[in-house]
Amino acid sequence: MAQTKVKRDLIGVLYTTELIGTNTNADANRFYVFTAACTLTLPATPTVGDSIKISNRSGLATPIIARNGKKIMGASEDLTIDKLNAGFEMIFSGDTHGWLLVSVEGTT
Repeated sequence: MAQTKVKRDLIGVLYTTELIGTNTNADANRFYVFTAACTLTLPATPTVGDSIKISNRSGLATPIIARNGKKIMGASEDLTIDKLNAGFEMIFSGDTHGWLLVSVEGTT
């Protein structure tokens, strides 16, 4: 797993970039780059405002984000990244709506 530090310009949050090709447990303030079809499991006890950035560079439309008991966009189901080259940020908003997707981009 390759890691480097990057700095978020607007508010100065540091993100660790991780290239993932196998099932991985996520930590807040990380940037995960899928390099294969695998599952990224979100934190079980996130704090409001926690952020995770994701990029699908696997060449497949099948990577999965497992919700780990919290909602994703208000739904009680895991998220399949069904767009090639998708990139987005997930921010935890609390238990009502859970993880919210921000700035979703990608191709079909």
